[in-house]
Amino acid sequence: MSKTKEIITIEHTLKEVLKNLSDQDIQDITGKSKSYIYKCADPDDTDRNIQFRTVIRLEHAMHKIYQKTPFSNFLKDYLATAQPEKPASESEVQSEILAIGGRLGDLMDAVRESMDEKSSGGSKIVPHEKEKIYQDIQKLDDQLSKIKSVLKSL
Repeated sequence: MSKTKEIITIEHTLKEVLKNLSDQDIQDITGKSKSYIYKCADPDDTDRNIQFRTVIRLEHAMHKIYQKTPFSNFLKDYLATAQPEKPASESEVQSEILAIGGRLGDLMDAVRESMDEKSSGGSKIVPHEKEKIYQDIQKLDDQLSKIKSVLKSL
């Protein structure tokens, strides 16, 4: 069965970079042979992956020599074409906003309980109470991120 070809891939970008740089350039920049880097550009070879620092070095060389930034362009294009898993609806926005109200209530309760005279630290917030407050803030932040992604997909 044939595979569906992706238009925007890191392997394609890497092959384009390799076309522009000589064997000696690749060796000097990465410390690896051009043939090894080509093997990293093979999408079917799961044993070899290019290291991020190697990508950075190649990007820097391409920018210096050709005033091009192929990997940055790839990342920008890849992120721009990334689709959410499912389309969002207005009702989903409403349910996420209602959920954020609950998360905010949890945060307010955690702060109120930690500042209560009857709490383990009295009116002072102790480390385990700070951790609980931080966790509630993180949940609130995650909920806000969900709302943003839902709104972007509308």
